[in-house]
Amino acid sequence: MTVILVIKPDGMTVSLDSGDPVASAQHFCGGSIDRLPEAFHELEHYEVWHLDDWHAQPANMPASALIGLPDDYEPLRGTVVLTPLPDGQDSRAERAHQRRFFGMLDAVESGFCTAAEAQIGLLIHVDRADAA
Repeated sequence: MTVILVIKPDGMTVSLDSGDPVASAQHFCGGSIDRLPEAFHELEHYEVWHLDDWHAQPANMPASALIGLPDDYEPLRGTVVLTPLPDGQDSRAERAHQRRFFGMLDAVESGFCTAAEAQIGLLIHVDRADAA
């Protein structure tokens, strides 16, 4: 059995034994789930799962704070489930890789280098007003 942590938007947190952590995350989140990339949380030994289509869900400030989501990002929404990584595995290398990649995107966006210099091919910027 694997112990998972279920965090509701109202702050209620439950620790449960689970045979299949990913299936449990789907059940408690209420549908199709996504894994939050390691670059956006500080947990080294856990996966963070949230509802794929979370836009109509209430903000989950307790989960956002617990995982160390930076304040300048939109908070997680709906129920969030933390599942442990297999014994002996952590996310430090993946987090470092993702932060380098997102850092290069920020450098291109800020004008410090071109997309070609950053070796990311092409960066398309969409303003929020244009996205609506």
